[in-house]
Amino acid sequence: MEQNEILKYIPIIWQKICLKKFKSILLITLISFTILGIGIYKPSVFNSEVTIFADTQNIIKPLLGKQTSVTNVKQSRTAQIRDVIYSPRQLNKVINNIYGKGTFATAADREKELASIREKLEVKGLSGNYIKIVYQDDSPDKTYRLLNEIVRLFIEDSANTKRDESRSAYNFIKQQVTSYKNQLVLAENKLKKFKSSHLDGTETGVESRISVLRSDIEDMKIEKLENLNRIYLLKKQLSSQKKFSSNDYEISIYHNQLRELQLRLENLLLVYKDDYPEVSDVRYQISDLKKVIQDLNSGKKEKSNISSTLNPLYQELKIKLAEATILQSTIENRLKAFHKLIEDAYERRKRIANNQAELSELTRDYNVVRTLYEDMLANKEKARLSMVLDIEGQGVNYKIQEPATYPMTPSGLRFVHFVIAGPILGLLLVIALFAVKVVFDNKIRFASQLSSLTNTQLLISIDHTSSRSERKKQKLGNTLFTLYFLCALTIYIATALTQKYDVSIPTLITPLYFQLMGLIK
Repeated sequence: MEQNEILKYIPIIWQKICLKKFKSILLITLISFTILGIGIYKPSVFNSEVTIFADTQNIIKPLLGKQTSVTNVKQSRTAQIRDVIYSPRQLNKVINNIYGKGTFATAADREKELASIREKLEVKGLSGNYIKIVYQDDSPDKTYRLLNEIVRLFIEDSANTKRDESRSAYNFIKQQVTSYKNQLVLAENKLKKFKSSHLDGTETGVESRISVLRSDIEDMKIEKLENLNRIYLLKKQLSSQKKFSSNDYEISIYHNQLRELQLRLENLLLVYKDDYPEVSDVRYQISDLKKVIQDLNSGKKEKSNISSTLNPLYQELKIKLAEATILQSTIENRLKAFHKLIEDAYERRKRIANNQAELSELTRDYNVVRTLYEDMLANKEKARLSMVLDIEGQGVNYKIQEPATYPMTPSGLRFVHFVIAGPILGLLLVIALFAVKVVFDNKIRFASQLSSLTNTQLLISIDHTSSRSERKKQKLGNTLFTLYFLCALTIYIATALTQKYDVSIPTLITPLYFQLMGLIK
């Protein structure tokens, strides 16, 4: 349909509305009051919101580094806050603080109120560490009080939860430290008892002792062989010697004495002169010895007492042989003793090897428990510092960035919107109904339609003219329409005002009535 044809329908639609003005005004009135009733019975929604900031920075962390940690929130901070706020424990505290503990008679009523609060409450995650908490209700005072109480209890519960977690962690680690300390003392006592009851020494010491004994035994074996050879040689040499001394032996003795005296004389002559008494005395001794030797060689000297004595060399060999025999016996006894010692050392090594596994196990248990105990001591100190930090308010703290504001006006569609929308929507609906009726009925309303249907040329078109009786009837109808319109409009406005300002209709109409009567007079 072209634009010109659409414009041609506008006067026809208006004419139809004027002809059916009472039906139209009744329909508009019905629609207006229906929408007004919806606005009256639709509760107003008041909205309030709070923005909180999760402060994860603190001045202690850079100073302590990795020595301690503070209690953190979960990875999804918004989900964690939502879980805490929506929990029955938290909402029950809110209900008790706002309504009182005995307000709800049954558990079903309380649960219904909890579900209503959850439905009206919303937690949104903003950029960074900002979280927005929104609450809406039909009362501004209730909205404001509930939201502030929810946020206050959440921040308080968050701080208490952090302190409880830190304190619980500290107490747990403290118990573990005590337990590991008892285990460490027990392991240490077992190790001491084992070492005190097994005094065989270490495997290294025994091996060193065995090595020394082996070396000593080898040395004694060599010494034994050497001594046996010495005994053999002494016996052989002893068998070749005579038991008693002979002239040859006596001559050899005198020759030895002569050589000693000659050497002494030479030394004296280096210092003294020939007439020195000691030099003269030595000369006389040399002369006597030469004479004795000469006599022995010639056989003139009789056997002296020396020839009847034992041979000194024989005696010396005999003494050495006895000493060697005693030494041999001593070496054999020492070898037996050293063999016994090395056997004992071997037995000690076996005992040490047998005890080494148990000692290693006890030592390993002791070292493991000591390491765990030291780690637990360090963790205990960290937990203590963490607990102190949480008590002092360090770590993740929730702060109110934007506090809640008291909602002065309802959010969304307000009552005034329904008041304005009622007549407008009623009029638009009536126009739409008549437009549909005019467009889709089969009546001929324009001269162009008649020409196109009959294929004849239309000479002239005459508009409808009302008669006098029809004009009187229209005038009366317009008057009644105006009175009805004014009455309906007055009632509509009065109803809206009474609802808006919460006053009764008589209270509102009485001043207007007296003013109207004053104007009439």
